[in-house]
Parts: sequence; structure tokens; C-alpha cells
Amino acid sequence: MHFTRPEPPSARQVRRSLTLLVLLILSGCSGERGERASREPERESDAIAERIEQETEVAEAIPDPATASPDRSGQPDQLQEPLAPFLPGPPPPAMAMESPMSGEPAIESESPGPEPDRAATGPFGSLPAGATHDAGQAFATVAVYYATDRQRDSVPLSAYNITGNRDALVLLGGSAIVFLALSGLNLLRRRSQVALGFAAFGSVSLAAASVVLLSGTANIEKHGVTYNGDRGSLVKGIAKVTVPDTHQRGVVERPSLLRFEVRENQQDHIVLTSAVELSETDFHRQLADTVALSPRQDLLVFVHGYNVDFQSAIRRTAQIAVDLPFEGVPVCYSWPSQGTLLGYTIDENNAAWTQSHLKQFLLDLAQESGARSINVVAHSMGNRPTTGAMVEIGWEQRASGDDHARLFDRVVLAAPDVDADRFRRDLAPALTSIADHVTLYASSDDQALIASKQVHGYPRAGESGDDIVVVPGIETIDVSGIDLSLLGHSYYGDTPSMLQDLFLLVRNRLPAPQRPQLVPRPQGNETYWQLIGPPETASRFTAEPLPMK
Repeated sequence: MHFTRPEPPSARQVRRSLTLLVLLILSGCSGERGERASREPERESDAIAERIEQETEVAEAIPDPATASPDRSGQPDQLQEPLAPFLPGPPPPAMAMESPMSGEPAIESESPGPEPDRAATGPFGSLPAGATHDAGQAFATVAVYYATDRQRDSVPLSAYNITGNRDALVLLGGSAIVFLALSGLNLLRRRSQVALGFAAFGSVSLAAASVVLLSGTANIEKHGVTYNGDRGSLVKGIAKVTVPDTHQRGVVERPSLLRFEVRENQQDHIVLTSAVELSETDFHRQLADTVALSPRQDLLVFVHGYNVDFQSAIRRTAQIAVDLPFEGVPVCYSWPSQGTLLGYTIDENNAAWTQSHLKQFLLDLAQESGARSINVVAHSMGNRPTTGAMVEIGWEQRASGDDHARLFDRVVLAAPDVDADRFRRDLAPALTSIADHVTLYASSDDQALIASKQVHGYPRAGESGDDIVVVPGIETIDVSGIDLSLLGHSYYGDTPSMLQDLFLLVRNRLPAPQRPQLVPRPQGNETYWQLIGPPETASRFTAEPLPMK
């Protein structure tokens, strides 16, 4: 049988292909970046118009939590319009609530505080307490209070001006070697001018990329300490994180090799600029002062999960606080996760080891911060020490006869990597006795929890589908379909529809029946809720009426 050898591409065809490749590289190789650039010219005017419109419409859209009926049979009829990103809703109506600190009824003021100065918050509708946006700067600076039992790293934070530089050079060098080797083989086989030109062009492009990667902008001034994945004593401090004016909701902007970025840039990236340890006295004094300045005197405590380093945890805390938006004080508890995919078993051990430290820290916040409301968001493996610490606090309260004071307001368990059966039997009853409101977010698209189920042999509490956990006193939200990423595990901070639901839960204190984009799903005598995401995923779900009782 005779095969006809295909004709090699002409020099003109090769030049055309290379030109298109260069244009693609120069454009940043990122659809997200291009989309953001196309929206930026109209963002400011749209934000002003939306803010004026939303401030008049949302006040009518949000029902009174004290009078709205908790039962419904379909989509909510009070809340039809989603809230705009970065725009806080109107202050909730006056309502009686139990103070988490004293157990005494406290009346939440109809005017919790003055509206934020728009000039002081830049393009953001509002910022967390303690945050600033200086005139002439293209970013806001967010203060994140933290506690950690990681070991202090010998390398100071000031050394982290070039992120991922070593990895970038390794990748670049490896690509160069492969490219030159293939080009050499091509030359040996064909010895054509086209092949020679292609090899020369590739070599020059790699050299130019190296210059771009290693030059970048001037170093950012950083100071303070950082921490590694080893165990240490519990310390407390305050960190500063800058968030660019071009920030997109649900994104932790970081340097990207696809855009020839290695160095951090405060105009484009979320950057940790300082982390300073404080004494116990100074920490609680400064925290209490910042809480007193916030409109509602509330805290948002974030406990990260597996495969998260200290700096990533602080940046994520700032991003969530800005994206909700949360006007109280953001707090991060960082336990010694290894920050690597292969560190799962070590992270499991350290998650159990950190529980006593986290318990003491939560008790300190309740006693020393002066906060009227302490909200806790735990993710993935971080749910293990969080739920364990809260169960122990509940035991101690009951043993002392003080089992009526609920120390926590909203407790959010996002994608909990916790045994589902143990959660139903041991954890859920204790959590409902120590928190005013507990919400569990679960997904059937969470590949990390599916893998954890295979490792441990039993379903995880963060899975939905046939294994979804629905227990009395806890609102379970099925968020399947809203996270289109590869793992589907970081929806709690990456997905705008999830952030919007968190905003209504934490900021507006609305239960599930009163939040938009939630539809009820019956399961036996209980009900859980389905979060309807963007249009491309919402079509997967249809509202089903609850059965008549």
C-alpha cells in the first residue's frame, strides 16, 4: 500500500501561525483578563448607577425577618433581585436578638452606623472595619487580625517580593530545553530554512520571556513575619492586605505565568504587605478598638482547610471580607497545614492537634473583643478543629450550668471534610446548642471530598446527592452546579452566587426561606435548600413544591 507523504507547511503558513501565537501570548493568554479589561471602562459608571438604583430597590426587596413567614412552596416572592457585588444592603430592621456575649436580649439599632464615605472606600461600596483607601492609591488596605500555632519561618515577609520565581524559572528552563531539543531534531531531519527560523524565533521568544519575568515592577515594601507548616505556640497579630481597585468578586488575583507575571503588583494582585505579632494585651486592645468602630460590632472568623499556607489564608480572609461585603472585623485562624497536595495525612494530624488552641482563641474572642456578634466560617478540613472546639465549649458550658448563652451567631460549615455519620450523631446537636444559626454547604461536584470518601471509606458531611446531611436545627444548602472549576472545592469564596448567599446570611441575618436563589427540597420530614447559580447551571434544577403537611 502506498502512502502519500503530506506536504510540509510553507514558510508563509509558518510565519502566520507564529504571528497568531505571539499575539495570543501578548494578550495575556487569559480570557478572564481580557474580559476584565473590556469591562473596566464602563465599570465605574455602571457601579454608580447600580448603587443608586439598588439602594432604593433593595430596601423594598428585603422582608422583615421578624414578620416574614418561614414556610414557602417555591421561589421566594419577597426577594427577586440579586444584590450587586460590593454593595451592602440596607440596615436590617430593628429586631431583638440574644447577645452572644452575655445572653441578655440586645436590640439591634435601626441605624447601626453612618454610611461609609465613598471617597474613603474608592470603587468599593464598603470595606471591612479598619480598612483604608488612600487618595491616589489604586488599592484598598484591609486589616486582618490573626492567630496561628504555626512555627515562625526564618525567612521574613520582606523576602517574599518575587512570588513563584523559582518555579517560573524551572518551568521556563524546562520548556526551553524541550523546545530546543525538538527544534534540533527537526533541523537534523529536514535542515530547512523554515525549521531554522522557527528554532531561532523560539529561542529569542524564550529569552524575551525570561527578561519580562525577571524584570517586572519595583519590589513592594513588606515587613513582619511569616510562618511555615510546622507546629508552634499560639501567637496573635495583625496583617495588612492590599486589594486592587480592579478586583473581581470571587477572585484572589495572583501573578500568572501565562501573563508573564512573577512579581506581585498592588494594582493587579491581592498582596500581603505586613504581618506583625502582638502581645496578648495589645492584640485584644487593638481588636476591641476596631470592633467598636464597626457599624454592628461583629467579627468574621475564617478557618481554612487542607493545602493552605499562612499567606494564602490571610489573603483569602481579606478577599471574602471585601467580597461579601463585610463591614465588621475580619479574623483569620491559621493552623499548620503543609500547603501541599501531598501533605494530606500530616494536615489531618495537625487539624486534630490545633483544636485546643482554636478553642481557647474562640473563647478569648468572646470574652475580650467586645463583639456583639461572632460569625465563624470554616472550610474543608478546617471544620474538624472548628466543630470539635465548639463541641468542647458546649460541654464546658453545660458542666458549669451556663448552657443558655450562645457564644456564636452565624456558623458556616463549607464543604466539611468530616465523617457524615459522626456529624449527624455527635456534632450537629452540640453545634445547635452553642450557635444561634448553623448552615452546612454541600456539593456533589466536590472532587476533593469524593477523594476523601475513598480514602476514609465513608461519606463526608460536605457531600450532597444521596449522602446529603439533613438534620434538625441546621440549614443544609446544596450548591451543586455553581462551581465550574476542576475540583469544585473552593466555591465558598470563588463563586459570586455563593458569596451573595453568605452576604444575606451573615450581613442581613436572613434564614434560608427568605434568601433569593434558594429553592426547597424535601427529604423525609426535613427540608434542605438548593442554591440556584448562574443561568448556565440553574437550568439543571427546577423548583419543587414542598409536600402538604
